[in-house]
Amino acid sequence: MKSRSAVTAACTVLAASTLLTACGGVTPQAAGSAASTETYDRIASAAPDRQRAEAEKAAKSEGGTLSLYTSMTADIVGPITKAFQKDTGVKVEVFRGNSETVLQRISQESQARRAGADVVETNFAEMDALSKEGILAKFDGASRDRLNETGRFPDWSATRLNIFHPAWNTDLIKPGQEPKSWEDLAKPEYKGKITLEISDSDWYANVTTYWLQHGKSQAEVDELWKKIAANSKAAKGHTTMMQFLTAGQTAMEAMNYTYITERAKEQGAPVAYRDASGRSTVPAFPRPNGVGLIKGAAHPGAAWLFYDWMLNEGQQVIVDLHLSPSTKVPGDKSLDGLTLAPFAIDALTDKKADWDAKYDALLRGADNMEK
Repeated sequence: MKSRSAVTAACTVLAASTLLTACGGVTPQAAGSAASTETYDRIASAAPDRQRAEAEKAAKSEGGTLSLYTSMTADIVGPITKAFQKDTGVKVEVFRGNSETVLQRISQESQARRAGADVVETNFAEMDALSKEGILAKFDGASRDRLNETGRFPDWSATRLNIFHPAWNTDLIKPGQEPKSWEDLAKPEYKGKITLEISDSDWYANVTTYWLQHGKSQAEVDELWKKIAANSKAAKGHTTMMQFLTAGQTAMEAMNYTYITERAKEQGAPVAYRDASGRSTVPAFPRPNGVGLIKGAAHPGAAWLFYDWMLNEGQQVIVDLHLSPSTKVPGDKSLDGLTLAPFAIDALTDKKADWDAKYDALLRGADNMEK
């Protein structure tokens, strides 16, 4: 805790500032918010074909740097920031963590009125939480028109989709033995062959919601989950799970992101998420991950530029990394052969804590897998 003299000294410094008139006056964060808002408004007021140039001008005047907070893994964020810097000349400083850590850090910095991030890119649930906390600034760029309605949210935009789907080792699960539905994971022949990821409550919520919406009773749903848990072991981390699958330590993953499976397959691993014909009848759930501007950003021009770039040039980089883009990109084959079902956004944003608790309870019926 600061001493009374330290507080007095701090007040004196603040009073002398050209931005702050007294300790009870405008805070640094508030001043930063006003400045960043002015920049965002100036860019938005430009003609659509001049917005990018206005953002580039602002980014240059800010020193050509950007602070990005993201849950993208290192093998994704590296190529993305490298391509962004090459295209714009803006140097990117990255804070990377899981989505919960990113949310916590931004929230804490906002409460302390010290924005460390200029822009954030992470999972939809955390983007929704940041929006509800009033931390995100509105983006009025014309590039939002490239998104369909499901990719546009009040304070953020979808940049990529993580596709939920089972994955299997093709040496251990032969053609014809792969699951044809989520219900198949409950079959007795998969006993001991399935791995569940300990944080996949959003997948659990989507499958549950899908089943209920397609005529199953709650009792039928509960019984299916009980059987799936009895067939399964639990592990932490989708990348770790794929390593188990590639090595043949497990035969099937109840759910992994299709891009992780596809990349492992391209590296020679005996893994798949589609059958031999290149198709799947298992409903796949596309979870949106997105980008948002931070209120009070120190580099609002660079933040706007990154947001706009992610919805334009960045979409091709996403395709090159075998991810699913949020817009239509020529040559994208990430959704080929898949049957997409609506992602249960409302169910998760309204009752995420409930789904977390239910999934934790389910995992008590699954064995723990050694790391």
